[in-house]
Amino acid sequence: MNQQLIRPLLAELVRREAALQEGDSVLVQPFIEGMKVDNPISIPGFDHDQIDASLRWLARRGYIGTGGVPIDEANIGIYFSGITPAGRRMMTPA
Repeated sequence: MNQQLIRPLLAELVRREAALQEGDSVLVQPFIEGMKVDNPISIPGFDHDQIDASLRWLARRGYIGTGGVPIDEANIGIYFSGITPAGRRMMTPA
């Protein structure tokens, strides 16, 4: 996975996590020009397909939580409940 995308994506998710209450899970989706999406995320230099694939990759590997919602519940994006301890370790430079 592209660390130039993963690290800023995790940083953006940390900002969103701050607004969540314990037990919350919110749909986050990559920004798509001309389309209404919930909680849009954009990372300069990356398109919505790359962001979507990275969100799913992070969730499948346990770096971010979905609050028990299946990863493929949404057609694009994921339900997000927080950064896991493994995700926090990934954010720390080696």
